[in-house]
Amino acid sequence: MLVLVGCEKNISISLPPVQSQVVVEGHIETGQGAWVVLTRSADYFAKVDTASLLNSIVRNALVIVSDGAHTDTLPMVFDLNYQQTTYLPWYYKKTNPSVIGQAGRSYSLKVVSNGQILTATTTLPNPPVKLDSVWFKLNPPSDSLGFVWAHLKDPAADANFYRWYAMRLHKDKKFLAPIGATFNDKFINGKSFDFGYDRGSEPNSTAADDQNAERGYFLKGDSVVVKFCSIDYNTYNFYSSYEAAAAGNGNPFGSPANVKSNILGGLGVWGGFSTTFDTLLNKPHP
Repeated sequence: MLVLVGCEKNISISLPPVQSQVVVEGHIETGQGAWVVLTRSADYFAKVDTASLLNSIVRNALVIVSDGAHTDTLPMVFDLNYQQTTYLPWYYKKTNPSVIGQAGRSYSLKVVSNGQILTATTTLPNPPVKLDSVWFKLNPPSDSLGFVWAHLKDPAADANFYRWYAMRLHKDKKFLAPIGATFNDKFINGKSFDFGYDRGSEPNSTAADDQNAERGYFLKGDSVVVKFCSIDYNTYNFYSSYEAAAAGNGNPFGSPANVKSNILGGLGVWGGFSTTFDTLLNKPHP
């Protein structure tokens, strides 16, 4: 023990400051116009509070979205119902867009901020892969809590990439994705199988059902809408790497993971989603 104590040494690591970059969270899906959140990155150990978050918002940027035939310039909006869309009330969106998400089309994004130019392209896969069926299944020994399950027939002809969202009607403000909601068909190509997901939640949620036994579960009797998305490879790369980083955050035994961006000139994601929807009343599956 004396030898071990004698070998102890305090190590102080000083990380060099990094140049702040524009971070993009951009989204376009079937039948909808685009929305884009712009912030600036911060040092790893930088203080995070309301003031720093507000200061990170990129205002007065030029944000242009195009499908090759139509072009929209997105103004910054202040949205009191922002939680139905994103996590900040300030973001870029056009009220009556001419660029609407359509399966099979590609969409470009251009952002100009303080002389810096960021670009990205995303494609909405066509046709979107639909779930064959969805149902609620209790998680024993509970007689009221469980997960939402689905049956998927993966097409064998192409490489496919997916992302799962769900929303409880009259409870959730927007569609939420649990950790692990993004996957590909590398090991399931052409197969037919069942799979289930737990309930996602807002980051740092303080809602009662995210702090008690209901956390991560759906409740029998909930009405749930599942949004199942077909996505392109770059969108998959971002979200799957983001989930790997989030899952390892705070874990001393976790491996470090870089979040893979598809933004040229900056960080983040410009993602396209070919969507399908299923609604179910959470009653136990026969």
